[in-house]
Amino acid sequence: MLLEDVDPAHFGPGSSIAVLDERYSSDATVNNFAQLEKTAFYERVREKGTNFIDTKVRAGKSMGDLARRFENDLRDWVARTKGTIIATVGVGPDEHTSGIMPYPEDPQFFETTFNDDARWIAAYDAGAKSPHRMRVTTTLPFLRKIDSAIIFATGDAKKSAFEKMLAERGSLAESPCRIWREIPGTELYTDIRL
Repeated sequence: MLLEDVDPAHFGPGSSIAVLDERYSSDATVNNFAQLEKTAFYERVREKGTNFIDTKVRAGKSMGDLARRFENDLRDWVARTKGTIIATVGVGPDEHTSGIMPYPEDPQFFETTFNDDARWIAAYDAGAKSPHRMRVTTTLPFLRKIDSAIIFATGDAKKSAFEKMLAERGSLAESPCRIWREIPGTELYTDIRL
């Protein structure tokens, strides 16, 4: 895991950590924040007083409830801190990023769900596009607020996705990972020959 190599000295009471995408599940082996809590990285930075935006599913709360809580917490954090937003991000072989799946077959759904300037978080059912269907994810307007993104990915299965991400032509609905072309501080670390 990339985070295990991050120096905890860079974190403290003025830092906050959140996931970009959450799987709506109370199963600790599925929920992304619950998995983060199990890492040595989490323990090291928690001990330094780092703040966290917790996206675990609470008992009796719907996916919409989680989305509203996540959005409120994220907006409150941005308003309070006005700090630098740094993200480690992934890109899937299907060209998704964060929890934003490609929808070339329905660009209107894509725009309404993921590119509405009024929302930083979207809750939706990804259907057959993901084994973790129920998603609560950051949207493109929030991703555009990121100051620096670090993409770290290995394996030839992602080669096509990276080629489409770097191509001069293409749409976000076809390849959501193309959003990283818009973020000036994006750095790509990979073993894939492009």
